[in-house]
Amino acid sequence: MKNFLKGIWGLVEVLIIIYVIAITACLLATNKYGFTQFGDTTLVTIDEFRSAYLEEAQEKDLLIVRGTPSKIEVGDKIYYYGTADNKYTVETAHVKEIINEDQTAAVYQLDDEDETTIASNRVLGKYSAIYHDIGGILDILESKIGFLLLVILPILLIFMYQIYALIIVVKYGDEDIEREEERKQAKKAKKKNKISPKEKTKKDEKDEIELL
Repeated sequence: MKNFLKGIWGLVEVLIIIYVIAITACLLATNKYGFTQFGDTTLVTIDEFRSAYLEEAQEKDLLIVRGTPSKIEVGDKIYYYGTADNKYTVETAHVKEIINEDQTAAVYQLDDEDETTIASNRVLGKYSAIYHDIGGILDILESKIGFLLLVILPILLIFMYQIYALIIVVKYGDEDIEREEERKQAKKAKKKNKISPKEKTKKDEKDEIELL
């Protein structure tokens, strides 16, 4: 049972470490617009403010956008960074025309009322997928309080437990701990199998009656 519990705790430690590494990577991969970006893939968490600019997404959704400017063609629906109330947000529109295109940069004219032009460095890419409710969870994990309580605290608990386990091993040693456990188990077994004098007398009397 003890080894089973150790195995469960070891699995929990591994899962926590993987989870912490993933959240930390998301924070370190934040681009200049404040969104998590891995290569040509951008993770957009949808809050109440951003949902007003994206009809297909709702609050707490996670929008994943993939693509590079070289793969965008006329008629594609693209996502790009816009500004509103001094904040960066994500907006979407179809490409009406590619005004200028080369190996490093491009300018797109959008099919909207204002015929907006957008430089390629402000384009996230094309639509990929939307996951409901996950955006709200990621927002909490990437917040200061969420990172403190849900990332730093679990790591601190694991670190303290490992220090405690190290002290026990240094102080008693693995063999001493095992011997102590064996002594305890033997003592319990002996106590369980021990027969009191009164019970022994009753047992002897019962044996004599059976012999008669």
